[in-house]
Amino acid sequence: MDQLKVSVIIPVFNRANLIGETIDSVLSQSYTNWECIVVDDGSTDGIKEILEEYCNKYERIRFFKRPEGKPKGANSCRNFGFEKSSGDYVIWFDSDDLMTANHIEEKVVALEASNADFVIAKTANFEGDELLEPYQYEKKSSGIKAADFVLSKIHWYTYDVILKREVANQISWNEKMKSWQDYNYFCKMLLVTENGIYLDEVLTHRRLHSKSIQKELLASPVNFHNELLENRILTFHDVSAQMDAGTRKEMLYALMNHCFELAKLRSVSKKWFQVLSLVKKHLGFEFATVFGVSLFAGLSSGRGFALLERAKKR
Repeated sequence: MDQLKVSVIIPVFNRANLIGETIDSVLSQSYTNWECIVVDDGSTDGIKEILEEYCNKYERIRFFKRPEGKPKGANSCRNFGFEKSSGDYVIWFDSDDLMTANHIEEKVVALEASNADFVIAKTANFEGDELLEPYQYEKKSSGIKAADFVLSKIHWYTYDVILKREVANQISWNEKMKSWQDYNYFCKMLLVTENGIYLDEVLTHRRLHSKSIQKELLASPVNFHNELLENRILTFHDVSAQMDAGTRKEMLYALMNHCFELAKLRSVSKKWFQVLSLVKKHLGFEFATVFGVSLFAGLSSGRGFALLERAKKR
């Protein structure tokens, strides 16, 4: 039987020193019917010449620039790359990470043997020449459920997943997001289908380095909570209407928690007003008022947790 085609879609920005190694790991795949689509987000480090050299040598590798009319960011590049792709299956990958030689083959075999809509493999971090312990799934006896992912009770990385094109056609990457984009995307994927399986194999090596987005965010608690708050607000707007009332409330409580953490760090966020508006809409004016007082208490004294809990109707 002919192999079904797999589209590997990679956004890239200023990774001239790393993109070659990533593409080489795609070229080394035991599965042969794939295309690799790389979309540049406006790099200034000479990556264009590197990518054009690969394209001239290997017809399965295609390179595009993000169109001027699309907003800057990895998600715009992913959406544009998907438009240019034609695979039956899709793998989203990053420009600084590496595929094991059996990455695509193992995912495709598992997908086709199970009749699932998506398969989740495993990732292990590496730093220099050292491969670290793989990420361990939190598996639920009830299977893979959208509500569990939305509430961060289960999690996986972008590149762990292979999914059918018919599923990817129904969702898109939120182009307003800067960080944790995969959380939003997979929340939406699971609202389309929960028919997925885990594959207990490490198929991606995730590079840890000083310029990774996550390391930069973790270096500043204020930036960390601001970016996470923005992500969760956008995700609330994207998916909350499709969630049950209990899950929707827990999503709202998480937004309130991030606001309060910023208050304790003596940092005021414009996003507080968005969350206050959501609290007023879903919990009522009284609880929004108490929530506002809890933020003021956090700013002024680092206290106010009891008020925060009261604002959650607890």
